[in-house]
Amino acid sequence: MEKKYIISIGRQLGSGGREIAQKLAERLNIPVYDKKLLELAAQETGLDATVFENADEKESNPFMRGIFALKGVMSAYPIGAGSCIDGDRLFELQSEVMRHLVEKESCIIIGRCAEYVLRDHPRMHSIFITADIADRVKRIMAHEGVSEAKAKEIAAKGDKMRKAYHDYYANSEWGVAETYDLCINSSRLGIDGCVEIIHRFIESRK
Repeated sequence: MEKKYIISIGRQLGSGGREIAQKLAERLNIPVYDKKLLELAAQETGLDATVFENADEKESNPFMRGIFALKGVMSAYPIGAGSCIDGDRLFELQSEVMRHLVEKESCIIIGRCAEYVLRDHPRMHSIFITADIADRVKRIMAHEGVSEAKAKEIAAKGDKMRKAYHDYYANSEWGVAETYDLCINSSRLGIDGCVEIIHRFIESRK
């Protein structure tokens, strides 16, 4: 029986990380989880999907605790009826879903501190995608239909939010080379070039 493996992909906003993950998944014939992971977490816990979406890749905010009413949670995290749930508990629930997921199949997980949550997995491969700011801005402008100035603002705000979320929950620093197995610049290689390099890297370690 082939052993399961997991690929985590962290990315700067506008670097093309999601497109790279999707193309890599097609080449390896394995699923990729991003927003779909939130849907699975919602199904497993009985919480409305919007609860996870609102907390997605955002650090815990103590002033927001108690806002989301609890409908039901996994038995691993029992909470009394009428209790409320905060960002920290949502992270725990989502992390538990990830752990269950990788027991069943090989897959790619985008963001969500996957390289930290699944750090003990014997076949974890962690990747970080970066890109030159000019290319990131162009991609955001095309995707969001905004001005260059607005795209720069979105890029800066998105990176700040992802770093805050990652560094709050993980014991490593977001975007720093030593945090990952492989860091790659999509501006240098292009989307397809990144897919090729990552594929070779994964195959060399399988």
